[in-house]
Amino acid sequence: MRTIIRSTGRKATFTEAARRAQIVECAIEAVCEFGYAGASLSRVAKLAGISKGVITYHFASKAEILEEAVAVVYERGAEFALRTRSEAFDDDADPRDALRAYLETNLAYIAAHPREINAVVEITRGHRDADGRPVFGSAWEEREVIEPLEELFREGQERGRFRDFSPRVMAVAVRRVIDGFTFQMLAHPDTDVAGFTAEVVALFEHATRAGSESP
Repeated sequence: MRTIIRSTGRKATFTEAARRAQIVECAIEAVCEFGYAGASLSRVAKLAGISKGVITYHFASKAEILEEAVAVVYERGAEFALRTRSEAFDDDADPRDALRAYLETNLAYIAAHPREINAVVEITRGHRDADGRPVFGSAWEEREVIEPLEELFREGQERGRFRDFSPRVMAVAVRRVIDGFTFQMLAHPDTDVAGFTAEVVALFEHATRAGSESP
């Protein structure tokens, strides 16, 4: 399976998973409603209808909850992609098909879950460790989103499916367009998602296509 779509495979008991999932969902809602700084444990507890003690039984800190929230949203996105376009992410799939599927499934997931994605944006921008360093900084982005795309582009070039270009530049461009779509959906909920997606797919297919390849 291509590493362009990653699944963490996290496990937990049914009871623990249910309670942790409830807390994470309420944390996401709290970030949506009050922003990163305002998503306190008290607000999360109130939204969940439980005490702070229940939260601290399952999570060591607010930081752990928010990091779990990011992991959950990314996991759901990966599951959505694999459920809807699994064939495009097989190791032997055409890199062009993988790129199309990556764009289409990312944009479709964002369109269906703009608030959750916005919460992730809030968390990844604001969350810092005890030393004040961004938890979801450049190293995290490199590992989780940029490097897998670079790998796809290099493979496509080696197989003659993509033209010669900088895999890094193209990977960054793809992610910036996808990330920007979140703000488009929040500002313009009536966006023509199908039309937007078609244009984005056409843009990157044109930008990456090898000269000898037909449209």
